[in-house]
Amino acid sequence: MNQIVGLGISTQRATFITWNKKTGNHFHNFISWQDLRAVELIKSWNNSLIMKVQKAIEEDNCCFGTIDTWLLHKLTKGSVFATDFSNASATGLFDPFKMCWNRLLTSMLSIPLFILPPVRDTSHNFGSVDEELFGVPIPIAALVADQQSAMFGECCFHIGDVKLTMGTGTFLDINTGNSLQHTIGGFYPLIGWKIGQEVVCLAESNAGDTGTIIKWAQELDLFTDAAETEKMAKSLEDSEGVCFVPSFSGLQAPLNDPCACASFMGLKASTNKYHLVRAILESIAFRNKQLYELMQKEIHIPVTKVRADGGVCKNNFVMQMTSDLINVNIERPINLDMSCLGAAFLAGLAVGMCGFYKSENCLESCFLPVAFPFPNHRIIEQVWKTLVFIKLHTHMHITHKILL
Repeated sequence: MNQIVGLGISTQRATFITWNKKTGNHFHNFISWQDLRAVELIKSWNNSLIMKVQKAIEEDNCCFGTIDTWLLHKLTKGSVFATDFSNASATGLFDPFKMCWNRLLTSMLSIPLFILPPVRDTSHNFGSVDEELFGVPIPIAALVADQQSAMFGECCFHIGDVKLTMGTGTFLDINTGNSLQHTIGGFYPLIGWKIGQEVVCLAESNAGDTGTIIKWAQELDLFTDAAETEKMAKSLEDSEGVCFVPSFSGLQAPLNDPCACASFMGLKASTNKYHLVRAILESIAFRNKQLYELMQKEIHIPVTKVRADGGVCKNNFVMQMTSDLINVNIERPINLDMSCLGAAFLAGLAVGMCGFYKSENCLESCFLPVAFPFPNHRIIEQVWKTLVFIKLHTHMHITHKILL
């Protein structure tokens, strides 16, 4: 432990908790960024805990934080209360243009500014881990949100560099330099990181279900190990018209329907688990293409490179199909856990280990687009788009009927 000169913390974003400032006890469990059950949890929190939280606020005894702030609070035994710009900008309560908490939004939501943590640089001396935990006081040298950390770990330091993370969900980020890009179709501005006077901005969009649908299919016993899916998909010429809509948590950009449900279409008596698996993998690639085309339409910055990370990018079928569909080279590094690497890089900077992170990460492979590798790709894509359109408008029609 004495050899550790600094600790970097990369965490899931936009998941929050509130706690008692004096005792450190939380008022409720984490409200997650993705889980649709959070809708009911928030209602429960509002109904049963609002009085307790409100009382704590009135007594100046309430703290609000995302996971990074909570971990910092716990690791320092309550002595440090802070977050960084990357995490703050993902809460929806932060104004990235003014680089401070948004007074209007917090006022509209009845969230007092004083319960929010101070915002610090991403690479920064946040204090030290309490000595009782690990035997030595390890400096906490970086707090960073997971997607921004992966961007840093991928060495996407230049304007136009793109990161495609395929983990639980898919996140497509592009480096926009010091310029914030705001659109209406589904790309939102974020602070990538702030180091001293340098502020790097990103534009991001996402698809909510990627790794989740692989796990779901595994739980249905369509395969034993996720690594099998690539071989299963490649064993077929196509999915024989079977399509899948990956929307367990709704459809995000560019459709933006939080109530859309997942579904298969085109099932026949001859359909087997291989067709289902291939349709699932194809749906991931189709969603990647949707996000990439939206980025080209709304973010007017030439793409310089595309790098992938996350567990699903191990799948060569998904990687190659995505490259074919967007007609761009996609690089895959040897180390796929870029959030951890980015946090380590940023912590290293804070403790004076400059320059080491600038060397490009070793690439394991580069997927080059192939023109029409499978004759039916474009046909299946059109069928898939039609299915998504039908699902969206059927839901809208049903919702309209219910409201009437």
